[in-house]
Amino acid sequence: MAEKSKDLNKPTLTDVLPKDKDGESADTLTENYFAVSVLRDFILPDLLDKDTVELLYWAGKNLSRQLILDMESLPELFNKAGFGTLEIIKQTPSSYTYKLSGPEVAQRFDTNNDDPEFSLETGIIAETVEKTIAAYCLGTYTVNSKAKSVSIKIQIDRN
Repeated sequence: MAEKSKDLNKPTLTDVLPKDKDGESADTLTENYFAVSVLRDFILPDLLDKDTVELLYWAGKNLSRQLILDMESLPELFNKAGFGTLEIIKQTPSSYTYKLSGPEVAQRFDTNNDDPEFSLETGIIAETVEKTIAAYCLGTYTVNSKAKSVSIKIQIDRN
C-alpha cells in the first residue's frame, strides 16, 4: 500500500480550484484544468521525484510527435488542454519566444508558489517548432511570479 505524504505544507487537491467570496469553487478555470493539474502538479511529481522536470519535458516532446501538431495549432491545443493562453511574442532567425498566461497559469503559481514548473508545455512547443521548421530545437522557460506568466524560449540550431 502506498504511504501517505507527510508534507503538511503541500497544497491539497481541493486547494487547486479557486474559491469565490462565499468559499465555493469558482468556475473561472476550464474543466480540463483540474484533471491536468491533478496529474502534473500532484501525482507525477510524487512518482518521478527529482526527475520530474526532465521527464515531463521529454514527455511533452513525445506528445507533440503523437499529436502531429504544427505551430499554428499550438494556442488552440493549449487552451483546450487547460494549459493556459499561449501567444508568440518574439521571433528571430535563431529563436521563438512564447508567453503562457491566463487563469490556469495564475492558479499554478498560487498552488505551487514555491516553484511551478512548465517543462511539459515547453517540450510540446519545442518539438512542434522543430517539426514545423525542420531544425533541431531546445526549449527553456522562465517564470515571472509577479505577472503570473511564463516565457518559453525555443532556441533553433540550423546547423
